[in-house]
This record gives sequence, structure tokens and C-alpha cells, in this order.
Amino acid sequence: MLHKETVSSEMWKLLQTLMKDEMLKDFNLVGGTALSLQIGHRLSIDIDLFTTKGFDEQKLLKHLVTKYPRVLINDMFNNTILLDIDKIKVDILSHQYPWQKSIETKDGIRLASLEDIGAMKLHAIFQNGTRIKDFIDMHFLLEHHPLRTYLEAYQNKYGGNPAMATYALLYHKNIDHEAKVKLLKGKETDMEKINERLNKAVLNPSLKFGQIPDLPKKGRGFRR
Repeated sequence: MLHKETVSSEMWKLLQTLMKDEMLKDFNLVGGTALSLQIGHRLSIDIDLFTTKGFDEQKLLKHLVTKYPRVLINDMFNNTILLDIDKIKVDILSHQYPWQKSIETKDGIRLASLEDIGAMKLHAIFQNGTRIKDFIDMHFLLEHHPLRTYLEAYQNKYGGNPAMATYALLYHKNIDHEAKVKLLKGKETDMEKINERLNKAVLNPSLKFGQIPDLPKKGRGFRR
């Protein structure tokens, strides 16, 4: 059962429509929204749809502009479309790296696995360690699998060096602390706790952290 409280009703409705769109049948939900829907830790406000195949961005964009309301095109280039649909940010792109686990469909949504999301988060942190939400997401991913699982997925998916990924995971000097992240009630944390958990995970990659029991849901700000 998905944590629908992590997205707005408008975004959930758009997600359902996108998933039923025949032109998007090869695209799957990834990123923070896919993670939030599965583990229920924070609010998410945008949609990332990835395929491992190439696609005709001109043809797809023409379809989207025709079918969906209030489409604002932010950018388009090879195998990539960045746009807003009814004021919701939607990124559609080809990410030609193999899925580590099978795509699962829940409540009509095709979802990347936690292993794939963890690998993508490590890849994003290694490439650009400025987004605090990536570190927050890794903090909560460690309640579902140990770091070793995500490092193996990262290495297999991207051919990346796990040692470099762990170094990036502990390097926090470039994080933008002004970015707003709303955690759900019972999931509140801060940078000190995140740093502590990430350090423990790096020291013992087989360690899995216990989950905090779910409490009534209400968005809360991230505490530095």
C-alpha cells in the first residue's frame, strides 16, 4: 500500500493519468516521489519518469502538449523533456542503466525498487552533493536495507567505485541547507542524526537501522 499522503491530490491524479498514457508505457516513477510513496518519510512535489530506452522527444512532447492542461516547457534535448503540467514539475528522460530489481506496479504506479533508488541517490550525491533531500533519503533508505545493498546496486548499475560513493556520502560541506524538505510526523530528524547514521553505515555497511513507528501524518520542516 502506497503512502499517498506524501503527495498532493492533484499530483496523485496526474500520476495516475501519466501511468495510463500509452505513450509513457515504458516510463517508470523514480526519485524522491517513488521513494516517499513506498516508505512514507517526506512530502514530494515533482515527478521523475525514467526509461532505459531511447525515445523521440519531439513526438512525445507534441503528444503531451496536446493531451495535458497548462503545459509549460522548461527544456528539451536528446532523450529528455523537462516541463510543468498543471504547475507540477515533470521530468521525462532516458536513463540507460539497467534496473537492479524488477519494476513493481502498486496502485497503478510503476515504481523503481528501493535498491535502484538507493543506487540513483548515491550516484546523485557523488555527482553533486548539494541537495539535502538526497542525504535525507539515504538516511531513511538505511532503515530498509543496509548500505552494502545500495553500494552493490550502485556499482552494478553505474560501474561506480563504492569507496568514492561512501566518501561522497560523508562529505557535507556543499549541502544547500536552505532548501526546504517537509518530513512527516514521526519522521523528524536533523543533520546531526543523519551524519551519525551515515557514519555508522559506512563503518559497518551490513548494518540495517530500525524504523521509527508511524504516527499520524503531518508535514514538518527539516531541522538543521
